[in-house]
Amino acid sequence: MQQHEVVGTWALRSFVATGSNGERREVWGERPTGQLIYTSDGHMAVVMTRSDRTQFVSADPLGGTPEEVKQAFEGMEAYAGTYHIDSDRGAVIHQTNICRLPNWEGGSQLRYASISADELTLRTPPVQVRGGEWVLTLVWNRVA
Repeated sequence: MQQHEVVGTWALRSFVATGSNGERREVWGERPTGQLIYTSDGHMAVVMTRSDRTQFVSADPLGGTPEEVKQAFEGMEAYAGTYHIDSDRGAVIHQTNICRLPNWEGGSQLRYASISADELTLRTPPVQVRGGEWVLTLVWNRVA
């Protein structure tokens, strides 16, 4: 895979976690929403959310209840920074400058990547989540 193949805007189609025991989960339901942008000069940004997030009762953007804020926070991911393609590993590496999760800031996120026509598939290495080991697979469609 080459950089020019990923440049553009991508819409999230699916977000699936596969456990080391073979269990498969749609992380954010059947219709997650998201946008991933790769620029030709090496910058990237991604925002993803559950499509079924509940609106806050209050119209005040800082007025959510603790449960509303928790659900909103856990039902989204967002980060931005730079990226480069590692053709030898079949991967794209995201250098995160800013992130919803502070622990990722200043680090890198390896994503094994494959591209076919207007579909981009990104897979994480195995990650530990709530006591289990999971591989996260995100499928993106190119935005025309």
